[in-house]
Amino acid sequence: MNRGKSGIPKTFYGLIYASGKNGYDRIKIFKGRSTDTVIADIAVGDWSEWWIDDFEIDTEAIQGYVRMKLITLTSNADAFELFVPQIWPRIGYTVPAEIAADIDQNVGSFLQNPARDALGQVDDDTYFELLDYHHNRLANVATHLAENNDWDVLMVETHAPDYASHFFLSQADEISGASAETIHRCREGLQRTYQSVDQMIGRIVELADDETVVLICADHGGTPNQYRAVDIERVLEETGFIVRDRDQSIDWTRTRAVNVGLVHIFINLIGREPNGIVSADDYETTQLEIINALHAYTDKETGKHPFSLAVTHADAEMLNLHGDLVGDVVYALRPEFDGAHGKQLPSVSFGIGGQHSTFILSGAGVRKGIALERQVRVVDVAPTLCYLLGLPMPTNAEGGVVYEALEDPNWHLTRLLEFEN
Repeated sequence: MNRGKSGIPKTFYGLIYASGKNGYDRIKIFKGRSTDTVIADIAVGDWSEWWIDDFEIDTEAIQGYVRMKLITLTSNADAFELFVPQIWPRIGYTVPAEIAADIDQNVGSFLQNPARDALGQVDDDTYFELLDYHHNRLANVATHLAENNDWDVLMVETHAPDYASHFFLSQADEISGASAETIHRCREGLQRTYQSVDQMIGRIVELADDETVVLICADHGGTPNQYRAVDIERVLEETGFIVRDRDQSIDWTRTRAVNVGLVHIFINLIGREPNGIVSADDYETTQLEIINALHAYTDKETGKHPFSLAVTHADAEMLNLHGDLVGDVVYALRPEFDGAHGKQLPSVSFGIGGQHSTFILSGAGVRKGIALERQVRVVDVAPTLCYLLGLPMPTNAEGGVVYEALEDPNWHLTRLLEFEN
């Protein structure tokens, strides 16, 4: 349940048996070796019911929901797959704390992650069964809390499109070089993901009334894979900025710059870094050396230049990147060398994918049936909602209000004039 560092292993016992004359086809799950401790009896392809079990994590007794699926069992039992999805606790995962008990009592077992890490290990049908359950639970919880509490803002987040971007979108386009069978499977995976998301959204939208604003948005898009993703640390090593000892650890006495995070390169600067070797006088020269090296770098497998952008810390301000956590050099990769997302520019399109984010707005005060012409960025979402709700703007907000989407961009003044009259 990812709640601590030290847990006591939990043992269950299984009895594979034949319910008829055609060989093994079922399994019974027991808490102990005694037959009177049975907790599940499932056939091939079926799920058990959820049950509550006791666990010990960091010396604390915790109860969690357990469920199993018998994915594979051959008639002679030479192949056997029993799958256990995420075990989620009954309490301890909400703020305020008492909300978890409310969910447990009135909604039931929660599932926070639909086994994303098992994609490719389990069959797709099993994953989508869990994804649908996950989305139904999110809708159930949202509905219960909204119907039993006074609320101003309701937010529900699903990470499923991100999972689909990494796993399915990566090979859903012919440019990936995948087989026709794989491309078909991945496109079907994308379709099933968004069907599941849409069903959840449909249920949540039912909570809206005439005074409600509904927003559907994403934090980023995604693109298919084409080439091997560029390893920036390897690039810096090949271009001489990272130097290693004989044991392959970084030699800080000869290393001038290292990669940190997704798109940041920090110079090993004297006075700032513990083992700095680059002087302040050589700082700007080193920045330009790195930028020139990235732009000149050629991927050995393709013969192409993978970097689309490399700028100094000062110039990164135009990308809304500023402050001490931003690298001395900031870079971006061409989408064919990045994979799903993370190191590409947010404006790119590639194959059937792109990094532009979804932005759908409807409801009170919103124009109907139009496609926006202006670019909407993720940082514009919060200011737009605050403006519509009459709330103060977030401190240090970098985005702006999407006035084009509003029926009356000056509604604050309109209301004030109505009040005065």
